[in-house]
Amino acid sequence: MASWVTSRGSLRAAREQADAAARAQRRSWLAQSRRDSYIEVVNRAHDMGALYRELPLVLAMPAGAEKAAAVEEHAKQLREAYGPFTRACDVMVVDAGNSVAEAVQRVFDHSRSIYMCLLDATASGDAQSVYAEAIHQYRQSLHELVWEMHREGN
Repeated sequence: MASWVTSRGSLRAAREQADAAARAQRRSWLAQSRRDSYIEVVNRAHDMGALYRELPLVLAMPAGAEKAAAVEEHAKQLREAYGPFTRACDVMVVDAGNSVAEAVQRVFDHSRSIYMCLLDATASGDAQSVYAEAIHQYRQSLHELVWEMHREGN
């Protein structure tokens, strides 16, 4: 009987230890997954930012066919970069806590504002000032996103 009780205790201890190890491994996997999604969003946001830095040259062009062609080309480049950026944001919203998810949504919304500014560039003479405000909001929201990531990580 004593042997049976001892083996039951050992079995229970082994199960508890295995469960604890599995929980620790899952926490580690989730933390790494979250970190990877954060890195992906930041990288994609910086890729978008590189394209946004080229936008003032397009907006400064004199109105006409050349500007319309430049706007269309730049819009095409942004659309190509926007897909991976959107997917990375969507994954982050799923992986992140509420404050980070809200922050990534603001970055995404401000990114859309910049794109809309580009589309309005051929129709509006005030596109540069609208762009300046939109890029300021984008950069600010990206800064806030990184801050929220840092705060959540600690």
